[in-house]
Amino acid sequence: MALSLTQEYFQIPLVTRTYTTACILTTAAVQLQVISPFQLYFNPELIISKYQIWRLITSFFFFGSLGFGFLFNIIFLYRYCRMLEEDCFRGRTADFVFMFLFGGILITDVFPNQPGGRKLLTTPDLLRVVFDPPERPDRRFLQEEQQEGGDLQHEEQGS
Repeated sequence: MALSLTQEYFQIPLVTRTYTTACILTTAAVQLQVISPFQLYFNPELIISKYQIWRLITSFFFFGSLGFGFLFNIIFLYRYCRMLEEDCFRGRTADFVFMFLFGGILITDVFPNQPGGRKLLTTPDLLRVVFDPPERPDRRFLQEEQQEGGDLQHEEQGS
């Protein structure tokens, strides 16, 4: 016997169901102009000075305009969240929520841009030597020559 849509909806694991629903409702509300995307984005100044704490999470709910891109994002979000929650985090919902929070904090990448912030991850020097060797003099000369040639073309066009 086929399950009703409501029964099917409530069979989705709790975190996946909640997050997917929040994403769909938020994106739809913006699309229907009930709210503005400017009310959702992450802004540390407004969070601290105006106590707009919802901005800590709402930036993760808005997926842009409705369309194919939105549909695919929601499908991938639903599938992979459900897979993680039912398999890797089965019976460990708190761990799954913590993983979500930890990932959200990491992808926010705001701290280094704040006054007094420092770069948390720096590329090891060994990788810089292997993949970004110092430029060869002839290569730098060619780049300078190309730039000068471009400057001359601009001067000729201007006269």
